[in-house]
Amino acid sequence: MKTIKHKYIVVGLLAASLFISSCSRGQQDGSGSIADGVSENNKIQSVEVVKPQQRSFTAEVLITGTARPNQKVTLYAMESGYVQNISMDIGDMVSKGEVVAELANPELVRQYEQKKAQLKAKQSIYERLKSTREKTPAITPLQLVENAEAEYFSITASLNAIKDRMNFLSVQAPFTGKITKRLVDHGALVQSGLTEDNPQGIFELQEISPIRLTVPLPESDITAIAKGMDVTVTFPELPGESFQAKVSRTAGALDPASKTMQVEIDIDNPTGFIKPGMYAKALMQISRRESVLSLPVTAQWIFQNQPFVLIVKDDKVERVPLRKGLSNKDYFEALNPEITESSLVIVQGKGLVQPGQMVKPVLKIEIK
Repeated sequence: MKTIKHKYIVVGLLAASLFISSCSRGQQDGSGSIADGVSENNKIQSVEVVKPQQRSFTAEVLITGTARPNQKVTLYAMESGYVQNISMDIGDMVSKGEVVAELANPELVRQYEQKKAQLKAKQSIYERLKSTREKTPAITPLQLVENAEAEYFSITASLNAIKDRMNFLSVQAPFTGKITKRLVDHGALVQSGLTEDNPQGIFELQEISPIRLTVPLPESDITAIAKGMDVTVTFPELPGESFQAKVSRTAGALDPASKTMQVEIDIDNPTGFIKPGMYAKALMQISRRESVLSLPVTAQWIFQNQPFVLIVKDDKVERVPLRKGLSNKDYFEALNPEITESSLVIVQGKGLVQPGQMVKPVLKIEIK
């Protein structure tokens, strides 16, 4: 019995030993996890690279601007009165000098009639004294004639002034344009815009042809834009339409707050197709050069708010501060002397590598 029990103990120990050995091998390589991890750590990262190429380079700037009327004014009455007639309304086109509203001022009419009667009397006195002086100069003092003449001329001037004030009761358009706001109704009492501090406006008038497109040009581009340069203008709300124009004027100074310079572009708008207030895209060619060493914009890498490019040299990654020249939406000019036509610049996988890391460059063939 002891011999049989001893055999069972030996067999049990052998089984336990085999089980422990099997578990150990399973932990080490049964699942292959350790071996695979080492293999993954030793794997070299592949990155897509391009070589800089010579291109005929056109640098453009695309800026959002706002369409504004060429002129905009609120029309005020130049004489007090009540609104007797309104001949225009919003949306109406008016010509320069056309009457858009008429006022009435009964007090002014009364003053006019009084002055007209006084003028008639003063004229009669002056003409009688003048005639008497010519016939009998000895009994008609010259001073008396001159005083009558002065009173006659004074009343004449007063009457003409009242006539001018009465003409101001007709409100006229100062330029050709469109009525965009009506601010009063029939019968409204309005004060003179010449003498009152807070008069009531009557209409808002806008000149919509040409349209004045205002564009805030960034400080970096102001030296490249000049009056007379060609501009292509598109409006997102007018798909399929584009307008060829020229830079009409520039402010010549930067706004201290935004660090931009206002550029204005006049666009003919005879039908009123372009509405004031629309947003527009202005595309301006700021420069053109031949045989420029350029890279695609995907080659740029921003690190700590500064532009860099990642170059593969001897299968290692180098981070090079970028010096850019001309640029457009697809390419930029590389001014770095260490960047040549044989350089390998990473365009894909930049976020997967670090400077000094070994990589496998895969060349992307670009079509010029």
